[in-house]
Amino acid sequence: MKERSRAIIVEIRGASAAALTSGGAFVRVPNNGYELGQEIRLPESAAPARRRARITALASMAAGFLLLLLGGFTSYMTPSGVVSLDVNPSIEYAINCYDRVLNVTAVNDDGGQILARMDLPSLRYRPVDEAVEATISALRESGYLAEATENDVMLSAAAYSAQHAEQLTKRLSAQVSLQNGLTVYSASVTRGDVDAAHALGTSAGKLYLIERLGEASGEGTAFDPEDWVDRPVREIIALTKGKSDKEKTNNGDDGKPKEQTNPAKQNDDADGNGAGLPANGGGQSGSQPQQGQGGGPKAP
Repeated sequence: MKERSRAIIVEIRGASAAALTSGGAFVRVPNNGYELGQEIRLPESAAPARRRARITALASMAAGFLLLLLGGFTSYMTPSGVVSLDVNPSIEYAINCYDRVLNVTAVNDDGGQILARMDLPSLRYRPVDEAVEATISALRESGYLAEATENDVMLSAAAYSAQHAEQLTKRLSAQVSLQNGLTVYSASVTRGDVDAAHALGTSAGKLYLIERLGEASGEGTAFDPEDWVDRPVREIIALTKGKSDKEKTNNGDDGKPKEQTNPAKQNDDADGNGAGLPANGGGQSGSQPQQGQGGGPKAP
């Protein structure tokens, strides 16, 4: 008889016994007065049963692995958040729960011109941090961010949780703030904010700035956010600061602004840059960016 039909009795329970085969499988056999440790020859009918048991076990393992694999793949390919970058070009990055880029889209025409200059397939499935850095480089090459001047950049992030959105926003803001000539503003937002911004044809980050301008203007229902969708970020920020400063002067309020600046800029900004704006990641100070329609070059 073949070696695989041999087995050792490892357990006895009344009229039945459990045997361990040389192949490492357990089989149940009738107890014919066996003793623990006794070597027996398995009945011919036990071999097919043993094969069926092993096949069933392997199939269960394969099914479990497949479910695990498909579950991971599904979570990897499922969008769970949106990051936006605004100068005047507005660009959005759809990200998964691992902060990897699934898709990059332009929110306005200027954003489309920037993306046309970039290798978008190379950004897919890369960390969103790298995609933002690559976009900043493309904005510089296109003339939207001049090295010799201070430029305003707005970042926003929505994620699968408010806590993760805030952490992601802070991380991206700190990273971009390390670059010369950039003053970074940021805000964590919700998916509802993103949908509301899309309804107006803009990004959640830019809508956040527009809403702060509306609050600073004090115009109430007379303020229409849609009128500001096509205005450059730096113009919206400058007007918000100006209106906030004017309000403080009228009210006799000499309190310091809520905006947080990079320590390197605190001496320059000690008099305040306007209340109500999102946290400023800072940057190195420079001359005020030249105002112009579209927030960038006339023909990048």
